[in-house]
Amino acid sequence: MDLILINNSKGGVGKSVVCRALFQYHLDRGHPCVGYDSDRSNPDVYRTYGRIMPVKLAILSEASKFEDHANGIFNDALSHRVIVNLPAQVHQPLRDWIMKNELLEIAPDAGVRFHFWFVSDAGYDSLQLLKATLDLYQDKVRHVIVRNYGRTDDFQSLEEHEEIQKLARAYQAEFIDFPMLTGSVIRNRIDTESLSFGAALAREDFGLIDKTRIRKFLREAYRNFETTELFRHA
Repeated sequence: MDLILINNSKGGVGKSVVCRALFQYHLDRGHPCVGYDSDRSNPDVYRTYGRIMPVKLAILSEASKFEDHANGIFNDALSHRVIVNLPAQVHQPLRDWIMKNELLEIAPDAGVRFHFWFVSDAGYDSLQLLKATLDLYQDKVRHVIVRNYGRTDDFQSLEEHEEIQKLARAYQAEFIDFPMLTGSVIRNRIDTESLSFGAALAREDFGLIDKTRIRKFLREAYRNFETTELFRHA
Protein backbone atom coordinates (compact mmCIF):
# COMPACT_ATOMS: atom_id res chain seq x y z
CA MET A 1 0.00 0.00 0.00
CA ASP A 2 1.00 3.65 -0.40
CA LEU A 3 2.26 5.73 2.52
CA ILE A 4 2.10 9.40 1.50
CA LEU A 5 3.92 11.89 3.73
CA ILE A 6 3.08 15.57 3.18
CA ASN A 7 6.43 17.04 4.11
CA ASN A 8 8.53 20.18 4.68
CA SER A 9 9.88 21.02 8.10
CA LYS A 10 9.38 24.72 7.40
CA GLY A 11 6.07 26.00 8.72
CA GLY A 12 3.60 28.06 6.75
CA VAL A 13 4.20 26.51 3.32
CA GLY A 14 0.68 25.08 2.98
CA LYS A 15 1.14 21.40 3.83
CA SER A 16 -2.23 21.08 5.52
CA VAL A 17 -4.09 22.61 2.55
CA VAL A 18 -2.43 20.13 0.18
CA CYS A 19 -3.29 17.32 2.59
CA ARG A 20 -6.93 18.40 2.86
CA ALA A 21 -7.20 18.59 -0.92
CA LEU A 22 -5.80 15.06 -1.15
CA PHE A 23 -8.36 13.85 1.38
CA GLN A 24 -11.15 15.52 -0.58
CA TYR A 25 -9.83 13.94 -3.78
CA HIS A 26 -10.08 10.47 -2.24
CA LEU A 27 -13.59 11.18 -0.97
CA ASP A 28 -14.79 12.54 -4.31
CA ARG A 29 -13.19 9.74 -6.31
CA GLY A 30 -14.35 7.03 -3.92
CA HIS A 31 -10.82 5.87 -3.12
CA PRO A 32 -10.52 4.63 0.48
CA CYS A 33 -7.64 5.89 2.60
CA VAL A 34 -6.65 6.48 6.21
CA GLY A 35 -5.42 9.90 7.27
CA TYR A 36 -3.04 10.98 10.01
CA ASP A 37 -2.40 14.43 11.44
CA SER A 38 0.87 14.72 13.35
CA ASP A 39 0.75 18.49 13.89
CA ARG A 40 0.29 18.74 17.65
CA SER A 41 0.12 22.55 17.74
CA ASN A 42 -2.63 22.90 15.13
CA PRO A 43 -4.18 19.60 13.97
CA ASP A 44 -6.47 21.34 11.46
CA VAL A 45 -6.54 18.35 9.11
CA TYR A 46 -7.89 16.22 11.95
CA ARG A 47 -10.47 18.88 12.84
CA THR A 48 -11.74 19.35 9.30
CA TYR A 49 -11.83 15.78 8.05
CA GLY A 50 -11.91 13.64 11.20
CA ARG A 51 -15.71 13.71 11.25
CA ILE A 52 -16.17 12.38 7.71
CA MET A 53 -13.32 9.92 7.14
CA PRO A 54 -10.80 7.92 9.19
CA VAL A 55 -8.26 10.48 10.46
CA LYS A 56 -6.04 9.72 13.44
CA LEU A 57 -3.54 11.67 15.51
CA ALA A 58 0.12 10.68 15.78
CA ILE A 59 3.16 12.23 17.39
CA LEU A 60 6.60 12.25 15.76
CA SER A 61 9.07 13.32 18.41
CA GLU A 62 12.65 12.71 19.50
CA ALA A 63 11.39 12.18 23.08
CA SER A 64 11.65 8.54 24.12
CA LYS A 65 8.13 8.52 25.59
CA PHE A 66 6.73 9.05 22.08
CA GLU A 67 8.99 6.56 20.29
CA ASP A 68 6.09 4.18 19.49
CA HIS A 69 3.40 6.81 18.98
CA ALA A 70 3.78 6.99 15.20
CA ASN A 71 4.00 3.24 14.58
CA GLY A 72 0.32 3.08 13.73
CA ILE A 73 1.08 5.04 10.56
CA PHE A 74 3.21 2.23 9.16
CA ASN A 75 0.96 -0.51 10.54
CA ASP A 76 -2.08 0.99 8.83
CA ALA A 77 -0.11 1.24 5.58
CA LEU A 78 0.17 -2.54 5.55
CA SER A 79 -3.48 -2.72 4.50
CA HIS A 80 -4.59 0.82 3.55
CA ARG A 81 -3.40 3.83 1.62
CA VAL A 82 -2.26 6.27 4.31
CA ILE A 83 -1.86 10.06 3.97
CA VAL A 84 0.03 11.91 6.72
CA ASN A 85 0.11 15.64 7.40
CA LEU A 86 3.52 16.30 8.93
CA PRO A 87 4.24 19.27 11.21
CA ALA A 88 7.02 21.85 11.07
CA GLN A 89 10.41 20.95 12.57
CA VAL A 90 9.88 17.27 11.79
CA HIS A 91 12.98 16.48 9.71
CA GLN A 92 15.00 14.90 12.53
CA PRO A 93 12.13 13.10 14.34
CA LEU A 94 10.92 11.69 11.02
CA ARG A 95 14.43 10.56 10.12
CA ASP A 96 14.87 8.90 13.51
CA TRP A 97 11.52 7.09 13.29
CA ILE A 98 12.28 5.78 9.81
CA MET A 99 15.93 4.88 10.38
CA LYS A 100 15.70 3.42 13.90
CA ASN A 101 12.87 1.14 12.84
CA GLU A 102 14.50 0.32 9.46
CA LEU A 103 11.21 1.13 7.76
CA LEU A 104 12.72 1.64 4.32
CA GLU A 105 14.36 -1.77 4.57
CA ILE A 106 11.26 -3.68 5.64
CA ALA A 107 8.78 -1.72 3.51
CA PRO A 108 9.30 -3.58 0.18
CA ASP A 109 8.67 -7.02 1.69
CA ALA A 110 5.71 -5.60 3.63
CA GLY A 111 4.21 -4.17 0.44
CA VAL A 112 4.48 -0.54 1.60
CA ARG A 113 5.59 2.20 -0.81
CA PHE A 114 6.83 5.48 0.67
CA HIS A 115 5.89 8.70 -1.14
CA PHE A 116 7.35 12.02 0.03
CA TRP A 117 5.27 14.97 -1.17
CA PHE A 118 7.45 17.99 -0.43
CA VAL A 119 5.39 21.20 -0.41
CA SER A 120 7.56 24.13 -1.47
CA ASP A 121 7.16 27.90 -1.37
CA ALA A 122 10.59 28.31 -3.06
CA GLY A 123 11.96 30.17 -0.03
CA TYR A 124 15.59 29.70 1.02
CA ASP A 125 14.80 27.51 4.06
CA SER A 126 12.35 25.46 2.03
CA LEU A 127 14.94 24.78 -0.67
CA GLN A 128 17.58 23.79 1.87
CA LEU A 129 15.17 21.32 3.45
CA LEU A 130 14.21 19.94 0.05
CA LYS A 131 17.86 19.33 -0.81
CA ALA A 132 18.40 17.65 2.57
CA THR A 133 15.36 15.42 2.00
CA LEU A 134 16.50 14.36 -1.47
CA ASP A 135 20.04 13.75 -0.18
CA LEU A 136 18.83 11.66 2.75
CA TYR A 137 16.16 9.45 1.22
CA GLN A 138 17.51 9.29 -2.34
CA ASP A 139 15.74 6.66 -4.46
CA LYS A 140 14.38 4.74 -1.47
CA VAL A 141 11.12 6.71 -1.70
CA ARG A 142 9.04 8.30 -4.46
CA HIS A 143 9.53 12.08 -4.43
CA VAL A 144 6.87 14.55 -5.51
CA ILE A 145 7.82 18.23 -5.30
CA VAL A 146 4.72 20.38 -4.95
CA ARG A 147 5.02 23.98 -6.15
CA ASN A 148 2.43 25.67 -3.98
CA TYR A 149 1.00 28.63 -5.87
CA GLY A 150 -1.14 29.36 -2.84
CA ARG A 151 2.02 30.75 -1.23
CA THR A 152 3.93 32.29 -4.15
CA ASP A 153 3.84 32.54 -7.92
CA ASP A 154 7.63 32.79 -8.30
CA PHE A 155 9.47 29.47 -8.42
CA GLN A 156 12.51 30.69 -10.30
CA SER A 157 14.81 29.95 -7.36
CA LEU A 158 13.62 26.33 -7.37
CA GLU A 159 13.89 25.94 -11.12
CA GLU A 160 17.42 27.40 -11.16
CA HIS A 161 18.74 25.52 -8.13
CA GLU A 162 21.27 23.28 -9.84
CA GLU A 163 21.83 20.89 -6.93
CA ILE A 164 18.12 20.27 -6.39
CA GLN A 165 17.44 19.83 -10.08
CA LYS A 166 20.34 17.38 -10.36
CA LEU A 167 19.09 15.37 -7.38
CA ALA A 168 15.52 15.47 -8.68
CA ARG A 169 16.65 14.00 -12.00
CA ALA A 170 18.81 11.37 -10.30
CA TYR A 171 15.96 10.16 -8.09
CA GLN A 172 13.20 10.64 -10.69
CA ALA A 173 11.32 13.18 -8.61
CA GLU A 174 8.07 14.47 -10.06
CA PHE A 175 7.02 18.13 -9.99
CA ILE A 176 3.41 19.27 -9.77
CA ASP A 177 1.70 22.62 -9.35
CA PHE A 178 -0.80 23.18 -6.57
CA PRO A 179 -3.28 26.00 -7.27
CA MET A 180 -4.30 28.94 -5.13
CA LEU A 181 -7.85 29.08 -3.80
CA THR A 182 -8.94 32.55 -4.86
CA GLY A 183 -10.55 34.74 -2.21
CA SER A 184 -9.07 35.48 1.20
CA VAL A 185 -12.51 35.66 2.81
CA ILE A 186 -13.52 32.18 1.68
CA ARG A 187 -10.12 30.76 2.66
CA ASN A 188 -10.41 32.26 6.13
CA ARG A 189 -13.95 30.97 6.61
CA ILE A 190 -12.95 27.45 5.63
CA ASP A 191 -10.05 27.57 8.10
CA THR A 192 -11.76 29.27 11.03
CA GLU A 193 -14.90 27.12 10.77
CA SER A 194 -12.87 23.91 10.25
CA LEU A 195 -14.74 23.02 7.08
CA SER A 196 -13.85 20.35 4.60
CA PHE A 197 -13.99 21.51 1.01
CA GLY A 198 -17.03 19.30 0.50
CA ALA A 199 -18.78 20.83 3.51
CA ALA A 200 -18.05 24.33 2.22
CA LEU A 201 -19.67 23.46 -1.12
CA ALA A 202 -22.77 22.21 0.72
CA ARG A 203 -23.20 25.38 2.81
CA GLU A 204 -26.18 27.54 1.85
CA ASP A 205 -24.50 30.65 3.25
CA PHE A 206 -21.63 30.40 0.77
CA GLY A 207 -22.29 32.38 -2.40
CA LEU A 208 -22.22 31.12 -5.98
CA ILE A 209 -18.91 32.84 -6.70
CA ASP A 210 -17.37 31.32 -3.57
CA LYS A 211 -18.48 27.83 -4.56
CA THR A 212 -17.32 28.34 -8.14
CA ARG A 213 -13.88 29.27 -6.82
CA ILE A 214 -13.75 26.15 -4.64
CA ARG A 215 -14.81 23.89 -7.51
CA LYS A 216 -12.19 25.46 -9.81
CA PHE A 217 -9.51 25.04 -7.14
CA LEU A 218 -10.36 21.38 -6.61
CA ARG A 219 -10.62 20.69 -10.32
CA GLU A 220 -7.15 22.10 -10.92
CA ALA A 221 -5.68 20.34 -7.89
CA TYR A 222 -7.16 16.99 -8.92
CA ARG A 223 -5.92 17.36 -12.49
CA ASN A 224 -2.39 18.00 -11.22
CA PHE A 225 -2.55 15.15 -8.70
CA GLU A 226 -3.42 12.80 -11.53
CA THR A 227 -0.27 13.65 -13.45
CA THR A 228 1.77 11.83 -10.78
CA GLU A 229 2.70 8.17 -10.96
CA LEU A 230 0.62 7.58 -7.83
CA PHE A 231 -2.69 8.58 -9.43
CA ARG A 232 -1.96 8.45 -13.15
CA HIS A 233 -3.71 5.13 -13.68
CA ALA A 234 -6.44 5.62 -11.10
